[in-house]
Amino acid sequence: MKQAPHSTARSSAARVAAVVAALCLVLALGYWISSVRSTVVFEGESEFGRVWVVERADGLRSLYMGDGRARQSAVFPGRPSHLEFAYTRVAMVGLALVPDDGRILFVGLGGGAMPMYARQLLPNAKIEVVELDPLIVDVAQRYFGFRPDSLLVVHTGDGRAFIEQSPPESYDLIVLDAFSDDEIPYALVTRQFLEAVRSRLSPGGVVVSNLWSSSGEYASMVTTYGAVFEQVHLIHVGRGTQRILVAGSALRPLDRSALVEASRMLARRVELGFDLPALVERGYEIPPEVNAPILEDPAGERLVAPR
Repeated sequence: MKQAPHSTARSSAARVAAVVAALCLVLALGYWISSVRSTVVFEGESEFGRVWVVERADGLRSLYMGDGRARQSAVFPGRPSHLEFAYTRVAMVGLALVPDDGRILFVGLGGGAMPMYARQLLPNAKIEVVELDPLIVDVAQRYFGFRPDSLLVVHTGDGRAFIEQSPPESYDLIVLDAFSDDEIPYALVTRQFLEAVRSRLSPGGVVVSNLWSSSGEYASMVTTYGAVFEQVHLIHVGRGTQRILVAGSALRPLDRSALVEASRMLARRVELGFDLPALVERGYEIPPEVNAPILEDPAGERLVAPR
């Protein structure tokens, strides 16, 4: 059907805006790459968006997705015991709360930094990863040294659906680190989803989640966790707005001292490569008391978790 003139003008303007935005992104990424002597070693696109892998002169490889504004992962291939991002180090407090042969699920793969670290640190643990985008799984293996095996299994699919379809009490630790561009998918923060997470945790199991207090829904996210779990703890990452949230049932009482002591016990058993007890002690925060609404699934809708 032929478009009216004003409709055609709007479409043309939209196309021009999209081209300009793409050019700006390419120029910005190119400037950053040249400024730190880095090289794009992979660029591709899946149905979920664009993906870049950038290699620095010292061998560090970084993963960019979506609009490319932020690094999603950074790994030195062949060095699984190294965690580049501060938040990934703090998130490893979860490993201090599981047995050496525990069952661990990571929702979101990225470059595979945290699953590889957990595999190195706890060689007897049973680790699973669920990642929505098959391209990310391929890129992690080809460019970041991610190597699945019998105790490190990757599933490709929707993280929420995977958890909802898992048997009850399947995991001792669930780590939520899935993002759509720079935001956590709404499907992974609602009360209904967190109730599914809780039911898949073993007695005394915990969930660890990567949050940003700069998010407009941060207060509601913390409130929603508090509506599902008896215990909710926050650990501030550095000086920015990033927080690691640790939540669990009343079966395993936790507070600052308990989290720090568990981290110390882990550090005595294995070589962490960083001072986890100090990170936990310095960053621990009591969740703020706010009157924020609980995040609910939209009535009658089946939510999935896009990247």
